[in-house]
Amino acid sequence: MSRKVSSLFQVVRLEELDGERRSAIIDRGRTFSEDLLKRVREIVEDVRRRGDDSIAEFLSEQLGRRVRADEILVKREMIGKAYKRLDRRVVSAIRHMVRNVMKFHRLQMPKPFFVEIERGVRAGQLVIPLDSAGLYVPAGKAAYPSVAVMVAVPAKVAGVDRIVLASPPWDGEMAIEPATLVAGQMSGATEFYVMGGAHAVAALAYGTQRIRRVDCIAGPGGPFTYLAKELVRDVVRTDIPAGPSESLVLTDGTLPLEVVCWDFLNEAEHGPDSTAVLVCTSEDFALRVAEKLEEMVESLTPPRKEYLIQQRERSAIVVCRDLESAIRFVNEFAPEHLVIDSRHASRIFRRYRRVLRNFGTLCMNTPSVAGSYGIGPNSTLPTGGYARFYSGLSVDNFLKRPTVEELRGVRGYRALYETVLTLAEHEGFPSHAEAYRSRANFVGLGVRARGRSRVSKKS
Repeated sequence: MSRKVSSLFQVVRLEELDGERRSAIIDRGRTFSEDLLKRVREIVEDVRRRGDDSIAEFLSEQLGRRVRADEILVKREMIGKAYKRLDRRVVSAIRHMVRNVMKFHRLQMPKPFFVEIERGVRAGQLVIPLDSAGLYVPAGKAAYPSVAVMVAVPAKVAGVDRIVLASPPWDGEMAIEPATLVAGQMSGATEFYVMGGAHAVAALAYGTQRIRRVDCIAGPGGPFTYLAKELVRDVVRTDIPAGPSESLVLTDGTLPLEVVCWDFLNEAEHGPDSTAVLVCTSEDFALRVAEKLEEMVESLTPPRKEYLIQQRERSAIVVCRDLESAIRFVNEFAPEHLVIDSRHASRIFRRYRRVLRNFGTLCMNTPSVAGSYGIGPNSTLPTGGYARFYSGLSVDNFLKRPTVEELRGVRGYRALYETVLTLAEHEGFPSHAEAYRSRANFVGLGVRARGRSRVSKKS
């Protein structure tokens, strides 16, 4: 039986986690109502049909005044004004973050190659950036210049020529939040549009009268953004399933209680749809965490306090029998951010490295905020359990890797002659075989009659 020590966070033993409660934790953020899906589909279709007018009409309702379609584009002079409005420390912090994130993502860049597979048989792979990328940076609950850095830098490093950034109106005005605008420009974005959610995704995917369509859409967001990206996947490449923020803290109780609790609250304070889970092996420690969290949440100011209170169905403190069962639960949960809080964090990681595999990013004795604001790896990460088969945003999201093939002279055609004709015969494709045989004859291999007789029998 689970034990409640407060009205906020529940302590529950893993073996007693019932089906409904377990499902609420494991399946968080992956189910949406039919009404919501219908509404997003209507928005996407309306933007596809009416373009700028659809976006301007929605923004007019949102801001309580008539918005002209030409206001959606952020004019170049607004970027200069945004720099002037910001505290120098903010500009310096963004610049530092961009530098670190750039350095890390440059290390991710794959190299093209061209090699000899066997004598006369050569093959290679090119690395080609997409022509354009549309990036989404949410706003509303807070400003997110860090997200602008995380989505724009990998596109810039990949070599994308046209980098478009969209973000909702800020502070009741037809403008992008100044720090977000500056961060986007520093990170390589070249076009900026004031628009949000499903409207932004649809405009980037299909194009409008003023906005040229893009090849790829990337960036986190709420349910409207998430579902819109799902709906346009047939016309544009989309990135990873990045929804509401979440974290899982794995601890053995060897760090101070307050440190562990702040790590728990780090991602949880993003919004009411965020999720935080703490996993440990001591019920006594779990109960002390729950009591301390209650105290800490009470000390927070709105709206963060209210966000945490609304998460009680998805967030929990889970007690496992041992570290092995805790690791299994971590893999099942597949968190966006996995935080190992322990004096022995490196030892735990080394011991379980082969089995601890489902997470977006791993923070060892490091609060996830450090990664979000500039260690270097991308903080746009798979949520909702999708870390089981997705990685975080990277340069790969903005690259193509087409291949090159070449057979060189008699030696190359001889190397694959029997293999190609045998498999073409087996699969019943005479033209496949003739295409190979005729080219082999052209280069002087001189084995035409033998191959033809074998394939013509099949046909």
